[in-house]
Amino acid sequence: MSQETITHRVSRGAFYLAVEKLSAMSSGILYLALVLRWLGAYRYGILVLALAVAGMAATASGNLEMYLERYAAEYLALGRLKTLRRAHLLALAGKLLLGVAAAFVMVALSPAIAHFYHRPELIALLPWLAALVAFDGLWTTGRATLFGLERFRVMSLIALVFNLLKVLLVGALWASHEATLVPLAIGLSALAVAQGAVASAVPLWMLRRAADPPGPAPEGGTGPLARHMVRYCTPLLLARVSFLSSQNLSVIVLGKLFDPGMLGLYASASRVIERFIEVANTLPTALLPSLTQLWARGERDRLQTVLDHAFRLGQAGSCALALLLFLFAREMMLLAGSPLFVQAIPIFMVLALVPVARTAQQPLTMLFRAMRRPGTEFGLALIKFVSEFAGYFLLVPAIGLVGAAWANLSGAVVSYAAALIVLARILPDRDGERGRVMVKSIGLLALALVAGAWLERHAPVPSGGTLRALLAPAGLVNLAARALLFPLAVAAAFGLGLLTREDLERVSALPLKGAWMPRVRDGLVAAAQVLARPKLQRGATPVALLLATALALRTGGMA
Repeated sequence: MSQETITHRVSRGAFYLAVEKLSAMSSGILYLALVLRWLGAYRYGILVLALAVAGMAATASGNLEMYLERYAAEYLALGRLKTLRRAHLLALAGKLLLGVAAAFVMVALSPAIAHFYHRPELIALLPWLAALVAFDGLWTTGRATLFGLERFRVMSLIALVFNLLKVLLVGALWASHEATLVPLAIGLSALAVAQGAVASAVPLWMLRRAADPPGPAPEGGTGPLARHMVRYCTPLLLARVSFLSSQNLSVIVLGKLFDPGMLGLYASASRVIERFIEVANTLPTALLPSLTQLWARGERDRLQTVLDHAFRLGQAGSCALALLLFLFAREMMLLAGSPLFVQAIPIFMVLALVPVARTAQQPLTMLFRAMRRPGTEFGLALIKFVSEFAGYFLLVPAIGLVGAAWANLSGAVVSYAAALIVLARILPDRDGERGRVMVKSIGLLALALVAGAWLERHAPVPSGGTLRALLAPAGLVNLAARALLFPLAVAAAFGLGLLTREDLERVSALPLKGAWMPRVRDGLVAAAQVLARPKLQRGATPVALLLATALALRTGGMA
């Protein structure tokens, strides 16, 4: 597999994964905006708590889909599609069996859970959310097989359709003046089961006439397939439990420490951040099939080249996302959460820094998975879990709900630092390039964050939580100053070598079907080429600081 082929496949995969995630993000933020306005902070906190309990119960269904995500690409490379179909059916059967058992346990415990939180609403909600737990395997196994087969367009289409249906569901319930959460729980469960059924049916149809070539089974496929699947997935299951625990258990712990209204504030900020992180993770996630095939073929040098390239782009992209979220935290929370969620803005600004570690770590996670190092992934997830929960008990009592956001950030940073140490041992840094990328990207981000914080300090405070002050002349000037910081930071990234013209050329050469996709790609590339001009690169960072300072002072005077 040539370097050009790898780049083409990863870029194409990343594009369609991005379409899937962008549709999920766009519809998810619209869904969240409707839900928050319909339910308010208190009832949204109840819903988040119920979904967190269901999410914890779903972990009991195991993670056999992780085997499909990793080995589908290898079986495809070796032509063993019949083995892949058998693995899919085994994973699906195992997850459905465990999921149904976990759903029954959750329903049986729902009165005790409601009593523990003193929230009787949970007794009515949890039984209707049981379908999310019981049939979780339909979506996860189907999506994992499609991912391994690199059928990214199909994945994005399924996600787009059902994300739009979720938005229509919430809009219809709000328009009907429904006052309870039960119809929403029923609708979400029904849509999840339907989406899973479609996602599982598509790969099984594709593999209906699959066959294996003659000869012995590949390495890793020796012995009973079910036993090998369990052996591979067990460490990853522990990693998944640790990761989901750090997400769902945080909600469960905060739900005990704070009332549902406060929990709703934290969850609203966290959900918006998660939507953006999912989109940003598309490029490194698309690496897995190619990294897997390179490792299976023993092409270690090319594997390291691909990883170093992805590391540079991942580090630059994660810092760009963090800057974007930080600069427009106020507007995002007011638009997504309504003026009722103004108190969540400080939480949002802290969580905006989480992608610097979590998104940047994603290429490393894909590498560990491709190299069959599930124990490493589990160790990193455990480190994150321990660090984050230590932060909850140390920071939340001291500084309140914002402490939970700092705990989340600390867990991500500690896990990323540990991943870098492991990476240095298995694939040493050639010529110190990774270190230089880290210093340049973090330094540029810190500089831009200082300017952004200065502007945020002088931003008009919306009177009564409305957007009116932000749309006044002083607010618009401040908004323009913050908006200008982002393209200047991108131009500086080109000047520092974090982004290159070769990256733009690869994107330009990406063949896309349809009429609108090439136009969108070409427009983005043309805008990026303007920022890549040498003159703009050299002056980007100092100009950004001067403009930020001058406009901030002017904004302060106008206010």
